[in-house]
Amino acid sequence: MLIQIQRKNSKNQKVSYPTGIIITLLMIAIIFFSTLPVHSESIIAIRGGTVLTMTGQTIRNGIVLIRGEKIAAVGTDVKIPRGATIINATGKYVLPGIIDAMTYYGIKAFDLNDFTNTITPQNRIIQAFYPFGDDFFRGKGGIRPDKEILCGGVTTIYIAPGNRQVIGGQGAVVKTYGKNFDSMVLREPASIDMAIGDSPKIRRSVKFPYFSGSASQAERSILVSSPTRMAQAALIRKTLIRAQEFDHSLRAYNKKSEVERKKVQKPKRDLNMEAMIKLLHKEIPARIEASLVDDIRTAIRIADEFNFDLIIDSGVGAYKLRNLLAEKNIPVVLGPTSHPFIKGGGGSRTSELSQIMDEGNAAMLSEVGVKIAIASFASGGLFGDAVQGKWLLLEAGLATGFGLPDEEALKAVTINAAEILGVNDRVGSLEPGKDADVIILDGPPLSIKTWVEHVFINGELVYTREKSK
Repeated sequence: MLIQIQRKNSKNQKVSYPTGIIITLLMIAIIFFSTLPVHSESIIAIRGGTVLTMTGQTIRNGIVLIRGEKIAAVGTDVKIPRGATIINATGKYVLPGIIDAMTYYGIKAFDLNDFTNTITPQNRIIQAFYPFGDDFFRGKGGIRPDKEILCGGVTTIYIAPGNRQVIGGQGAVVKTYGKNFDSMVLREPASIDMAIGDSPKIRRSVKFPYFSGSASQAERSILVSSPTRMAQAALIRKTLIRAQEFDHSLRAYNKKSEVERKKVQKPKRDLNMEAMIKLLHKEIPARIEASLVDDIRTAIRIADEFNFDLIIDSGVGAYKLRNLLAEKNIPVVLGPTSHPFIKGGGGSRTSELSQIMDEGNAAMLSEVGVKIAIASFASGGLFGDAVQGKWLLLEAGLATGFGLPDEEALKAVTINAAEILGVNDRVGSLEPGKDADVIILDGPPLSIKTWVEHVFINGELVYTREKSK
């Protein structure tokens, strides 16, 4: 049998070759090209450790296979491809990256609150997030892998505007490292942040150091007074009503025909209302910081009235309303067990909050089915870094001493936090297809003696612990 190919000899005649020769040549070509180096995505196999998947499954002597930026496989009989980088995790623990569900990491202190207005839903914290290197003003040096936060295994964080406004703006979920800025952003906007209670009604002196005049006038201050609890609730309702009206006008305009639209004026853009509409459409939830029982009740009533999804932040007194929160399926992001987020005026603890503080808050909420996360609520100084999230595993461990089961404590800083933040399709557990955010610990994760040894974000090793002598 002959196969005719498109080739001519010196006499301009078509040349035919036997099928066997063609097949032989093809096989030689396949073998030759298969031996050439291929620039493919990296493959990493973490082998031999106790894998806590956070899906309810604990795998002894397990394997986590990372291919590129994703988790490819998890189990005991995972086939490790030839050429993979193998990390021996025998005697160690392997977990998904830790998630800090509330922090001000990466935000300079003077960018947290807008004291010129107590209602600013249009503000987006992502525009104040700064993860770059040493040169603050020019952003040189690329993304900065911060060892201070990575040493605690923290790979994902929720960042938000400050709590000195009734409606502060839109929060975001970001990674703690990425090849570029865009690769760090998981969800933006992720919520509308609000506050009810002591924090947004603080009378605060705001200094403006650039007035013209004599030396004695070079620095002046203005006393800013925010509203009472009554006014806080009224302002939130007023803003939501305006958003409903704006939404109605947009819908009415969009329903008109092309001819009808030419006869009327299109509603003018309003960044405040556009942000609030996302809340009303349940595209994003409201995160309302509330600690006292009456403040939490106010937040729940407003959410019911306007039918939006609600997350309670801080929730110092949430355990007193645990059955109501469970019934309405409202999650709570708690502060650290050792020092719950109960700051009042000027950073001091109010007497009432101190009286209701209970280290068993997390356990009591979890027991009745309230989904909880434990977060750092970390804020730095004027030029400091908010890296307190590195202690989250210890805070989770401390919560177990007050009745929270071990598994629930780990969920509070992994999969529960991811679900509350709306990013559980990518992070929070070790499952095929999810981002390869993986940490390796040298002992049980809730032990005070345990250290994080390795941190992977998107499949890249970004932290290795340097053991001291």
